[in-house]
Amino acid sequence: MRRTSISGLAVALTAALSAGAAAAETVLTFNWWVPPTHLFRTDVFGPWAEKVAEVTNGEVRIEFTATALVPPPRQIEAIEDGVIDLALSVHGYNTDRFTFPGVMEMPFMAISGEAASVAYWRAYERYFAPLGEHDGVRLLSVFVHSPGGVMTRNRELRRLADFEGMLTRSGGGGQDRVNAALGAAVVSSPAPTTYELLANGVVDATFMTPDSYLTFNLKDLVSVYLDVPGGLFNSSFYVMMNEDAYARIPEAVRPAFDSVTGEYLAALAGGAFDRVGAKGMAAMREGGATVIEPDAAFMAELEERLAPFAADWVARIAQKGLDGNEVIAFIKAEQAAYAGK
Repeated sequence: MRRTSISGLAVALTAALSAGAAAAETVLTFNWWVPPTHLFRTDVFGPWAEKVAEVTNGEVRIEFTATALVPPPRQIEAIEDGVIDLALSVHGYNTDRFTFPGVMEMPFMAISGEAASVAYWRAYERYFAPLGEHDGVRLLSVFVHSPGGVMTRNRELRRLADFEGMLTRSGGGGQDRVNAALGAAVVSSPAPTTYELLANGVVDATFMTPDSYLTFNLKDLVSVYLDVPGGLFNSSFYVMMNEDAYARIPEAVRPAFDSVTGEYLAALAGGAFDRVGAKGMAAMREGGATVIEPDAAFMAELEERLAPFAADWVARIAQKGLDGNEVIAFIKAEQAAYAGK
């Protein structure tokens, strides 16, 4: 049933874009499900689309859909079936399919969005690509956001016990598990639903990064932010492409297209989170929000409670034939080296 409906949608989309296709040799459709004001569009994929056009001398053009053709958890299916050419997704939306992203979803792993994203891509090339967890689509890049914390409507989080009974939105996968381990109740939902959940009183808090204070317009809904060094969590994002769509790119400009994927795109995305996150943090402070940085005792509580996450991922990735401790050490070393440049 799903195959039939998706095939029909692909035909309709092709017809709708046929007039615009003549303007460039290759037009790639990017399914867009995040608000157009989000940094993903303004600071990452909008500029990336311009860069693609630049390096290919206008032979490749990326066109964003006006509305989402499929919901966030079905991005990878739509890419596999050729409904769309390009998509952004979150590994945590399809936890039954992926194992390797858990390394970046665990707590305390990110120095910054940019350093962590570059290190993550390098780890993907060195360790994770042979696992084949993205077979069926062409993976263009992986990246993470800046270290994640917790925004609350009004509850101050100054010790572990303060999480008890708090109803918190989190984005699936590792976020949900961290949330539960801290003692909060989990409402698993994609980030774009955050405003509605907070505004309607469905949740008391949300796992978020500082940029979200601006990009999801949360300034009137939250008054406290817990800023944890290294992050309480991180989300693993990936950019993918339909293989047939990639084959449509003229061979002469494929190397140019490839040059702005991989590490280039990882650094662009992670760096954007860092820059907009700094603006979000400044806006929180200027707006009177309480920004809490854990003291030594609170940090020790968090580290003790969340310590099993690393051991759990190491055990799971061992079943795929990888030494997880080696991978973690590699990512941390690559981050430190990149951040020190």
